[in-house]
Amino acid sequence: MVTINRDEFFEVDSRSIDERNRLTLGAVMRGVKRVRVLQSKQGEILLQPLIEIPASEIWLWQNEEALWEVLEGFKDAQEGRTSKIDLDQL
Repeated sequence: MVTINRDEFFEVDSRSIDERNRLTLGAVMRGVKRVRVLQSKQGEILLQPLIEIPASEIWLWQNEEALWEVLEGFKDAQEGRTSKIDLDQL
């Protein structure tokens, strides 16, 4: 179950729903391709943007230690802490 804190939300626009029950969001959702639709008991609707992860890569997000090591590697590279290795010597 997802907990929603209403204090974190603010109104960005007001739109009309067409005769076929469609709602166009335009720039509000620019770049978003998939959403989770949540509805409260009061009928409020929340669209939560999602990012799809290929099945072959989900293991990384399920392995906290491996994810931490990858993120540390990115940080090291960003800060110039890199070295060259000879792959033939491995």
